[in-house]
Amino acid sequence: MLKIKDFDLLNNEDLDNVEAILKRVKHDFAKEEKEDATIYDVTLQDSKYICAYTDDEMRGIITTSIDIIRELISIEANGFTKQRFKEAIQNEEKREEIMQVLSTYNDFKTQELDEMTIKMAAYVRVGGAYLALISRPLLIDVIFGVFEVMLDDSDDEDIWFSCLYFMIRGAMKMHSSEE
Repeated sequence: MLKIKDFDLLNNEDLDNVEAILKRVKHDFAKEEKEDATIYDVTLQDSKYICAYTDDEMRGIITTSIDIIRELISIEANGFTKQRFKEAIQNEEKREEIMQVLSTYNDFKTQELDEMTIKMAAYVRVGGAYLALISRPLLIDVIFGVFEVMLDDSDDEDIWFSCLYFMIRGAMKMHSSEE
């Protein structure tokens, strides 16, 4: 199993690591290899779904997920604390959960993070109203969850890889069918 020490999220641009993660994702979730794509059977928080992506799309999903994790690490390193995160959630307690998530995301997002969510949409082949109303809020919810976990224990580098793997599965769900 890959560990964070095998994959330096902060400094390594080594494509071999992206290939190792792609191999692991295929091992864990590939259901069927087609000529033009791999069919994946994935579970994310008790939600099972099926999706299909080419290897190049998966590499883009993995690379963008890595970039998102790096950006979250940078946001935390620049002073966004767990306390500030909790305060942002508490300010939105009376709103529905998705509105709490979106509002809190708006509190910590950067322009780069926003651009990465749009970049991810290209890899998962979604756009328009579907992206605006369904896929992007889903990805923001995943980013929110990942950031919350990372803030809980930001010194535990092994958690970063678990968060990366969760981020990849969340991105794969952006264009999927419920099983």
